[in-house]
Amino acid sequence: MRIGDSIVLISDAGPRDAATALLHVYVEDVDTIYRRALDAGARAVETPAITPDGDRRSIVEDAWGNTWPIATYRGNDAD
Repeated sequence: MRIGDSIVLISDAGPRDAATALLHVYVEDVDTIYRRALDAGARAVETPAITPDGDRRSIVEDAWGNTWPIATYRGNDAD
């Protein structure tokens, strides 16, 4: 999977026991990426909302049980 200019490798367990991960990703537009994740088969854990630290964040779970907090950094623009 490519995220911006980064590549993240995700695979089935294969000869090893299955393991899950929590991968926190910052993106330009959390709402668009959240919708794309759901369209690709992810399960919604949290819908996009403003967090106490001001970021706009959602959380999805992929088919392998990995949890993805997806956020847009709002920094000093948070209100």
